[in-house]
Amino acid sequence: MDRALLLDTQYRMHEEICKFPSEAYYLGRLITKVDERTSVLQIETERTRQSKHILFGDIRGDEISLVVSTARGNENSKANFAEVKKAVEICRQLVSVGRVRQEDIAILSPYNAQVAQIRDRLRKSTDPQMERITVTTITKSQGSEWRYVILSMVRSCPSNEIEPQPSREWLSNHIGFVGDENQINVGITRAQDGLCILGNQEVLNCSTAWKKLLKHYSGQGCVVSADQITVVHNVR
Repeated sequence: MDRALLLDTQYRMHEEICKFPSEAYYLGRLITKVDERTSVLQIETERTRQSKHILFGDIRGDEISLVVSTARGNENSKANFAEVKKAVEICRQLVSVGRVRQEDIAILSPYNAQVAQIRDRLRKSTDPQMERITVTTITKSQGSEWRYVILSMVRSCPSNEIEPQPSREWLSNHIGFVGDENQINVGITRAQDGLCILGNQEVLNCSTAWKKLLKHYSGQGCVVSADQITVVHNVR
């Protein structure tokens, strides 16, 4: 251990994507060496449009429990149909408006049920350009990278069910392993040019790990309503 060295130079992520994981998990020691790249993800308001490499889209969908079939057999999992719809909508814009190759896009989620629902919605799409987008769990994405990554965090509940000072039991029941820093770190470091996180800001802010991320993203002006997220038209 005394001779261990940190591989401190990364060649994958735009500096804006790298900044939070560097500060939160690597003592601010990561050095970015990538060519300057633009992002086709943008925030759109009544007055302005602003391109962003990182975005958190606040969305208040309903969390549901589903049984899914996995390699280990049937298991209980969770899904959020509002996030399914929004993730697929952003993907469609990335391909049709942003002219991003579908092989360069991934949708990741902690939950197998959400992955299954997103895959099903893409499969039923009438647009053949959606067939080769990667949809998988955050755990299985480790070691991979894509130009654009959408994270669907799934967990949600009504505001009146959120405890003012969340107990350990409440956090276990309503956030669970979604609040694990290793899971977060893997998810937010797969993207090269653009990262879009979809989730219930109010619920995730109860997690210490997510609270740090949301504070950083808010400071960059990157926490918005999911409805404000669009894609810049890219002419190739």
